[in-house]
Amino acid sequence: MKSMLVLLLAALSSTAMAETASPVIYTGKVGSAPVQVAFDYLKDRVANEYGIGEYRELLIQQKSASAEDTKKVSLALQMQGLLDDAVKAQRYQFALHFNDELNVWLIDSVKQDWQCRRAASKGWTQKPCQ
Repeated sequence: MKSMLVLLLAALSSTAMAETASPVIYTGKVGSAPVQVAFDYLKDRVANEYGIGEYRELLIQQKSASAEDTKKVSLALQMQGLLDDAVKAQRYQFALHFNDELNVWLIDSVKQDWQCRRAASKGWTQKPCQ
C-alpha cells in the first residue's frame, strides 16, 4: 500500500511539473538550424508560396547567452521596406532551445510587433498599425 502511495505521489508530482513547464510553440526538424525553424514556423507570414516576400530588406539576428551556452538562443527577424504604407517595419522575436532527447530546436516563445509610419512615437508596438 505504501509503495502504491509513493507511485501515486510521484505521478501527481510529474503531472504538476509538466503543467507548470512552459509549452513548446513549435518543434523543428532534425538537422534544422534555429533560423530554419523560425522560417518554417512563420511560413506564409514571411513569403508567399513561391518564396517571394513583400519587403525590401530582411534582417535576421541570432544570439546565444554566451559562447559556451549555444543551446539557448534568441532570434529576431525584421522585415523593412514593406509594401504596406502604414507599416514601416515588422519584427518577430523568438526564444529557442535545443532539445538533446529529440535532437531538434524548440520554439519557446514568439513576440510579434510593428513600427508604424504615422505613429507619434517611432518605437515598436504590439498593436497593428492603422
